[in-house]
Amino acid sequence: MRMRKLLALVLTAAVVLSCASCATITVTIPVNVGDAQSGSAGGDTAPTPAATEQAAPTQQPAASTDTPTTQAPASNDAAAPADASTGAPTTKAEIIKYYCDAYNKIATDAKEVTRTYDYTSNYNKILNINGNSTLEGLAGTLMDKFMVETTDPLPGSASDLPPVGLTTLNIPEDKISEATCEDKGSTYEITLKSTGTDDNQESDLNPGDGSAGLIGPLLRTDDVSGAVKGVLTFDGLHAYYATASVKATVDKASGHITELVYNTPCVLHFDQVTVVILKVKNCDIGLLFQQTWTASY
Repeated sequence: MRMRKLLALVLTAAVVLSCASCATITVTIPVNVGDAQSGSAGGDTAPTPAATEQAAPTQQPAASTDTPTTQAPASNDAAAPADASTGAPTTKAEIIKYYCDAYNKIATDAKEVTRTYDYTSNYNKILNINGNSTLEGLAGTLMDKFMVETTDPLPGSASDLPPVGLTTLNIPEDKISEATCEDKGSTYEITLKSTGTDDNQESDLNPGDGSAGLIGPLLRTDDVSGAVKGVLTFDGLHAYYATASVKATVDKASGHITELVYNTPCVLHFDQVTVVILKVKNCDIGLLFQQTWTASY
C-alpha cells in the first residue's frame, strides 16, 4: 500500500538521520496543530448556497363567485429530500439528508466506482522530530520527494469510498459544522465540513465515528503498523483530525452522485518511536489526505 511505504520511508529516514547526529535529544513536544490549514482541506471558500428554484407560475382562471378553497400549507419537514422539481435543498438538515440519500444510492445503483486521484502531502508543515530543526528539514525534503500524486484510475466499490466499509449513511445534523448546496445547472454541488478544527481536533476515529469519520478517509493504527513492520516500533499512536470536507456532484434528474472530492487533514502523533536502541519521543507528522472518486450508473 503506497501510504504504508511512504510512512515507513519518512519515519525511517528521520530516525536514521538522528543516529547520524551522534546525539539523542529528547524533548517533549505537545501536539500543536497550526492555526491555518494548508492545501485545500478546510481552506477552500465555502460555496454560496444556491437560491431555491421557483416553479414557473401558471395562468390563473377567471375570477369565480364561488367561495374559494384554502390551499393546504406546505410541509414543515426540514429534512425532506429535494429533487429537480422542488428545487435545491436549502437548510442544513435538507442538504445533509440530500447528500446521504444520494450517497446511499451508490451502493444500490452504481455500476462502477473508481478512485481517480490520491495524494498524501504534509499538512501545515507539521514535522516535529525530537525538536531537532535540522532533522525536521531533511525529513520534510524526503516527504516532498516521495509523497507524489497518483492519477492512475483504481477500480473499487461503494464500500471502498470514505467512510470505508460503510455503504449507508445517516449523518446527524450536529456532526456537520457547515453544509452548502450550489446550483450548477444540471447538477448540485454539495459540500459538507466536519466539526473538528485546528484548535479542537477529533482524535482516534474509526469509519463512522465522530464527525470526520462520517465524511472522510481516516488513518488507522493497522495502516501505520503495516507500513513500519520490521523497520521500527512505536508506542502511543494517536491521529488528530482538523476540518475534513467532502464535495459531491449530484445529478439533479437522477439524484446520483457522479463525483466525490475528499480533503482530510490529520496530525499523526507518536509517544515514542524506537529503532534498535535509539528512542525518539513525541513525534508529530502532519498529513493531508486528498482523494477523488467517480461513480457511473
